[in-house]
Parts: sequence; structure tokens; C-alpha cells
Amino acid sequence: MKKNTQIITFLLLLTMLFSGCEKFLEEKSDKSLAIPTTLRDLQSLLNNAYDVNHLFCSMGEASCDDHFLKDADYNGLYYESDKRQYTWQPDYVTRPMSSAGDEWYNCYKIIYICNSVLLGLEENKLTGQEADYVKGQALTFRAARYLDGVQIWSPIYNKATANADLGMVLRLDPDINIPSVRSSVQETYDLILKDLNDALPLLPATNISPTLPTKAAVYGLLARAHLIMGNYANSLENAEKAFEISNELIDFNGLNPNANYPIPAVNQISKEIVFQTRMFSSAINNFNIARISLSLYNLYNDGDLRKTIYFRKVADGEYRFKGTHTSGTALITGITTSELLLIIAECNARLEKLADAANALNKLLIKRWSVNQFVPYSFTNEDVALNTILVERRKELVYRGLRWSDIKRLNRDGFNIKLTRTVNGQTITMPPNDLRYAIAIPETVIEIGGIQQNPR
Repeated sequence: MKKNTQIITFLLLLTMLFSGCEKFLEEKSDKSLAIPTTLRDLQSLLNNAYDVNHLFCSMGEASCDDHFLKDADYNGLYYESDKRQYTWQPDYVTRPMSSAGDEWYNCYKIIYICNSVLLGLEENKLTGQEADYVKGQALTFRAARYLDGVQIWSPIYNKATANADLGMVLRLDPDINIPSVRSSVQETYDLILKDLNDALPLLPATNISPTLPTKAAVYGLLARAHLIMGNYANSLENAEKAFEISNELIDFNGLNPNANYPIPAVNQISKEIVFQTRMFSSAINNFNIARISLSLYNLYNDGDLRKTIYFRKVADGEYRFKGTHTSGTALITGITTSELLLIIAECNARLEKLADAANALNKLLIKRWSVNQFVPYSFTNEDVALNTILVERRKELVYRGLRWSDIKRLNRDGFNIKLTRTVNGQTITMPPNDLRYAIAIPETVIEIGGIQQNPR
């Protein structure tokens, strides 16, 4: 879409503001220049899918246990920070701001855009159905970024400590002269839930593109947030509402496992993608070098089509991932109907509704197994049901940016998952609930902004 002079002026200013950490924190702003004034201009900012829908955090995915790097590939990583990130070092794990890989920058750039849109609506007194729609989108995108970021840079939500644990820097205004102060984890989740609930009545149930927020997308994000928090009744309610609106599934029996990327991009429009967001392309997650952990690959039984749809065997006898929903190397992080069914199954199991848990799981797996080979589940034991569903969650949602958060929340609940890597002959471990699960905030942000670093 062609942008008018106001949009160009705004984007030039945005580029200057985010071209370096010092400018981001110290540059003076002129809101009369920075904030567009018409609904068309504000919508244009949110229509830039490359910025708004893409470059979600990959640091959690890079740090999780679904894949590994061979020594030669690890040693060949260009940035020292990537090596430190892969080996769970306590600090200096973020690329320089001059690179494309500063994920703190990527996160707050979109929060800045959302805040600019919300302020533009308020200051120009824009009202009506179209204005409400723009507002609902901005609130959803802001909530999605804060939910993404809090999984990376904060401890997992724990009701007993959430008011004291360090959360995100909550920016609600595009004025960059306002000092940056870290909120608590509780305050971060409170804002996420408020933004999403405020967005709900402003959005349509469905939309022409999965890149645009809808009621189904918001219900899905609420379900994900409540699941992380351990609010299983609320998570279940929202997941069911999302699934009532968007419930199509891809039947893997109709896919070609020999294709380079068996899940065609057309399915982004027609099936499974409720809300499309994508992950930053990390060197650690690069399909050309990352190998799938055998502990993950061996979870897939013969007859489970995901074993050949998701993975390819390479010359050294190991496996790489190919099961993207983008018909290419891009990795989705957004809400899908398969995630919704797994949330419904898990929450029902935790709430001792075992028949409902099995029904949701079976609804998904019948589309993932070869015809006539899947034996539906029937649960009589809560622990068996929950453990089965969690295994299926890991198998289904591989490379979706969710495993890191899952490890954190499951270890909070006593699952005792220990991570191990072997690098150049050295064994490195990450014990459950280690402080490093809250990944270090970029040191330049700490030094210039004066905000508090995560404890080590």
C-alpha cells in the first residue's frame, strides 16, 4: 500500500529512534510529527506484516531441547553471543543492536508502533467502528509482543512470587523520554490480559487474512496466557471459544512426505492458522545446521505421519526439521487449531475431565496418523492422561517457539526437566528452575537505560 507523507515521516523517525540503543533511549520526540492522524494512516502501520507479524523471539527456541548443533556448526556460528546463547551462558547472549538479531529491539519496535497507533486514535478523537477495529488490532499486537517477551526475559509466572519477580518494561506511550522501569511479572500478565480482553469486543470473529487479529486470535492468546499462568479453567474456556470460531485441521494423509516442505503455504489461509506470527530466523535454528534431538524423534511411532512430514533424514543419519506451515524455512509462532485442541485436552485433564481430554486429543491425532492405524485414547487415570497429552503437545508443536515456555512452566510444577548439551567434548547442563531461564536482557539496554538485569 502506498504510504502518504505522514507515514513516511513517521517511519523515518522510527528508523532513527531504533537505529541504536542510545538513540532509542535518549532521542527527543515531537509527537506532532511522529503520530499519524487518520485512520487510514494508522491502519497502514498495522498492515506492515513483515514488522508487526514477524520477528517474534527465537531465543527460547534456540535454547530448548528439541535440537542440537554439531561441533563444526557450533564453532562456525558468526556471533559469539549466539554461542553463549546456545550454551545457556548467564550474560552477553544478545547480538549487537547493529545486527538484525537484537530481539529486545524487535519486540519493543512493535510495541512502539502499537502505542503510536493507540495514541493517534486518542489524540485525534477518532471514533466509530473502523476506529474500534484499529484499536483492537493494536491492543492484540501489543499483548502478543509482551506475552512473547515475558517468556524470554522473565521467570515463569508463579502466583506465589509474581508480584516480586521482574517482568517486562511496560511501555504504554510512544514518548521515549519516559524512563524505562521494569514491572513485576504479575503486572506484565495483568496488562496482557487487559489488552486482550479490551480488544475482544472491537474485533470481528474472523478475517480475510490470518495476519490480522480476530476474536478467535484473541481467545487463542488468552488461552495460551492462562495456560502459562496455570489458570486452567480460564484457559479451557478461551480455547473452546477460539475453536468454536476456527476449527479446521489439516489431514496429514493428504500431504506428500517426500516434498521439501510437505505442508503447503495455502493452508495458512484455509486451515489451522488462527493468527499468524513468525519467529526471527536465528542461526541456531537454521534448518541447514540444526539437528533434531533423538529423544524427540524417537517419540514418534510408525504410523504417525508427523515422523515423515516434520523431519528429513540427512547424510550423516541424523534428522532435520521440515514441517513448517509456510512452505519454506519461516517458522510460525502464532495460534493454530492444533494448539487449541492440545490446550483443551491438557486443561480438561488437569480439571479431571478425562473423557473430554481424550476427545480433544483424538480429534487432533486422527488427522496426524495413517488411515486405520490410529487407536483412539481413553483415559481413566489423570496422571496418565496429562503425561500423554504433554508428550503429544511436544510432538505436535515442535519449532513453534513454545517449548522453552513449556519447560519453564512444567518445571515450576515439579516435572524436573533437565537440559543437557555436549559442545566440543564438554557437557553443559541446565537444571530445573535455574535463574538462566530468564534470559539476560541486552547489556547495552541495562547500561544506558538503567533498568534492572535479571538475577544470576
